[in-house]
Amino acid sequence: MYCEIYQGKTDRTHVGLASTVVISCLEGATLSRQGYHVYMDNYFSSPALFTSLFENFDTGAFGTVRHNRRGLPKDLMTKKPVNVTQRGDSQFKQKGAIAATVWKDKKNVSVISTIHDNSLTEVSRIVQNEGQFQRQQLQCPKMVADYTNHMGGVDCCDQYIQYYFFGHKTLKWPKSVFFKMLEIIKFNAYRLFQISPNHQQTTSMTFLEFSKSVATKLIAGYTVRDITL
Repeated sequence: MYCEIYQGKTDRTHVGLASTVVISCLEGATLSRQGYHVYMDNYFSSPALFTSLFENFDTGAFGTVRHNRRGLPKDLMTKKPVNVTQRGDSQFKQKGAIAATVWKDKKNVSVISTIHDNSLTEVSRIVQNEGQFQRQQLQCPKMVADYTNHMGGVDCCDQYIQYYFFGHKTLKWPKSVFFKMLEIIKFNAYRLFQISPNHQQTTSMTFLEFSKSVATKLIAGYTVRDITL
């Protein structure tokens, strides 16, 4: 795991703070120029960053995008794009290495990518039809489906950590960073434990039970039972 603590402006101010974070983490973790693909949410993504990653760092990128980013097709990235009215509708455009698409789910989902084309797949959704809820197959751009598959783990990690996070306010910020990283490491260990072939009989263990088990084993050799005379 690699992280970089923000400590003020850097010499990359011309690319913006969000883009600087992505590039710095790639280079710090020695992952740039090795053909990797980077997935990110709309806080970081922009056509300028994706073009830079593709041309200068040999790195593909993909993510949801905000409509006000410079370089996006204006007729596509609007609140009501043309021909995207019904659930399952989509529109696609490409300029150079960057592909952009809008897909109608419950609301519009806007994404850009340098690693996808206009391929479609199918996803399952629960829809209401004449007062009845039914499962229905909808056409969906493959890039949107890939985003759900690859970014879902990030949301899951944040959700699990929030359930039992013991962090509290402190005057020394390194403590907060340390305990948050500890929680992320614990969640990663839990996910590896779940998929391990050596623990198939205990995969039903909850995250809380796993956390208690880890804590018990860590302090096992350092506890002494009180003796009453």
